[in-house]
Amino acid sequence: MAQRGSRRGTALVAGAVVAVLLTAPAAAAAAAAEGGSDDRPGSLEVDRFVEGHIDRHGLAGVSVAVVRHGEILHAKGYGHGSTGAEVTAHTPMPLASVSKSVTAMAVLRLAEDGDIELDTPVGEYLDGFDPADPRAEEITPRQLLDQTSGITSHGLLSPDRQEITTTEQAADVIAGMELGADPGTQHEYQNGNYWLLARLVETVSGEPFGSYLDREVFRPLGMEDSTSVDTADAFAGVDGTAPGHVDLYGFPVPREEPPDFVAGSGNAVSTAEDMARWLVPHTNGGRSVTGEPFVGVDTLTEALTPSDPAGRYGFGWRHVPGEGRVAHGGALFGHLSYQTVTDDGLGVAVLSNTLTTSYDTAQPLAVGLGDLFEGRSPESPIPYHRIIDAVLAGLTLLSIALGVRRLRLAGVWAERHSDRPTWRLALRLAPRLLPTLLACGFAAAAVAGVAVVGASPRTVAAIAAGTFWPPSFTVWMVVAAAFGLATVALRVHRLRSARSQEPSPEG
Repeated sequence: MAQRGSRRGTALVAGAVVAVLLTAPAAAAAAAAEGGSDDRPGSLEVDRFVEGHIDRHGLAGVSVAVVRHGEILHAKGYGHGSTGAEVTAHTPMPLASVSKSVTAMAVLRLAEDGDIELDTPVGEYLDGFDPADPRAEEITPRQLLDQTSGITSHGLLSPDRQEITTTEQAADVIAGMELGADPGTQHEYQNGNYWLLARLVETVSGEPFGSYLDREVFRPLGMEDSTSVDTADAFAGVDGTAPGHVDLYGFPVPREEPPDFVAGSGNAVSTAEDMARWLVPHTNGGRSVTGEPFVGVDTLTEALTPSDPAGRYGFGWRHVPGEGRVAHGGALFGHLSYQTVTDDGLGVAVLSNTLTTSYDTAQPLAVGLGDLFEGRSPESPIPYHRIIDAVLAGLTLLSIALGVRRLRLAGVWAERHSDRPTWRLALRLAPRLLPTLLACGFAAAAVAGVAVVGASPRTVAAIAAGTFWPPSFTVWMVVAAAFGLATVALRVHRLRSARSQEPSPEG
């Protein structure tokens, strides 16, 4: 009962926030009429802040959007893409998991039209959905939206996702899975929830998911440069979209997206200008930039209000404790994204074409822009990923220097130790194989990924090259392993030669 009361209180607060947003534009206009001043930062100040962030963190390019109470304050691109083209406010970039809020809005549009009920089991809308786990028959759209369905992952790579190309296939995969928890009891962030929502939209609307998004979300909001794909490698086919980058030693290195099913979970492609239009109704009581109603206030409140048991996750939006805002981020193999909306009607979105694996550079940029437009001095976060890269670069150079030295002195080592027992020599050589064992361990995990979840070798290689750890770590590991293995091999060879040249006891 206490938890239910907490949810009701959160919903009331969110409703009050939306009500404030409804009246805020009129209040602002009245203040202006009475001689109130606008203390928003100038465009040059914003440019300096964003460009400084790009330089400090070694990013290739970003685009940003800032809105307040339905007014677009700033939408601009900075830096360059992997083709060398300038990033502008109209440069399309993948939204990654920020797409979940867009998918949620598509589902809520169906609910507003009376085509679905959020608390009716999805099986009543999906023909042929026959889950292996009987508990899955009770999963509702609401539980998919706030990720409390009980759907879990079968490993680091979601099951078979590299082999999936349609929402129907995705629904079949999910139907064959065993749930990790009873529906509605536990929040677990899994892309499969939003795959199933995309399938729900397709089944109920009778049209492809991307077509529905275009008709019901993008076009009504004037998001003319936004679109949707089903698989990540299809991003390359979107006009104006270039491959992203991965950060390596402070330099952005171009990297294409490998095959991956993303419909519903990370499918949208948008621009800074369009993201501003997307954020407008979230800061303006559900009205578009033209002032036309887009989504109801109650629906908007429901989307932004956490409904999971922990009170942290809404419908594609996370509550940020203690900061008076909701937000959501996303990451692909070469892109980062982040969006946030504050309780007092400020919305910020950041799209970045550079993945920094050890540190999210989109979130601090968005927060800093929010501070700037709120009249506060934005922080300049330490570029931890560049520090980590510098340390790993130093370790790599040290491994090379020590490795070369050991190779050069292999003969001296063999002569010095040729009279020692073999078991003692094996113990002395064993530490040199530790980097190789580490590399083999990662390779074994990759092979297991291919065998267990159907991941393509290309995808596994891309992951190993810097999705879960910095690429500079992979370089260090490979270099250390190569020199360690070469050292052991050469020392054993020299040792055999030295022993073969020793006179026999009878000689």
